Amino acid sequence: MLHTRVMGEPAQPTSAASRQELMVSKFNRALCGIIFAALTGAAIQGGAQALPTVQRGAEFDGFAQGTMLSPDWGQTHDYGFSLGLDYTRFISRFVQPGLEARFSRATGRTVNENTYLGGLKLQTSIHGIHPYALVLAGRGTLHFNYTGVGVSSENFFVLGVGGGAEFNLTRSLKLRGDVVSQHWNVAPDALTPAALNVGVSYVLPIHGRRRR
Repeated sequence: MLHTRVMGEPAQPTSAASRQELMVSKFNRALCGIIFAALTGAAIQGGAQALPTVQRGAEFDGFAQGTMLSPDWGQTHDYGFSLGLDYTRFISRFVQPGLEARFSRATGRTVNENTYLGGLKLQTSIHGIHPYALVLAGRGTLHFNYTGVGVSSENFFVLGVGGGAEFNLTRSLKLRGDVVSQHWNVAPDALTPAALNVGVSYVLPIHGRRRR
């Protein structure tokens, strides 16, 4: 019911092009910040005594992150959290495909957004840093926090594309940061929120390890 949702809604960006340009700018700044922080941490770690290298066939990681969302709907930012699970297959040091499932919730003055996404994760490893790319898809729910739209919530198909990096803190604990750009199929238009997520991941003790 797109034609009813604009009633009582705060002013929107002037055009889809301006929204897309703003989203790309935020994505680039956030991703550069994550990469810079990871590289700085790696340089600091390089001066310390290295831990023995561990070779794994596969790995399960659970993660929790704080989320700042640019909702593309009225206000500037929503805030919330993301929880998820990764499965990574270590084919080699540089080729590490995997699967990811995540739930995210962000709340704000005008709308709350929940997403249930799953898909592919492609990772590599460089001296304790693990850059990765994500392609996710699933369902998103908008909960409206103001009157005049005629409905309290709606569900939509969501596509998410993004990337980030993990940085080893210990053998099992990693610092994790990523940016995910979303595309909500709100026919005949589209919403393009962008989420910045920062938190930690933990290697679940499911698969054995062997030293090399």
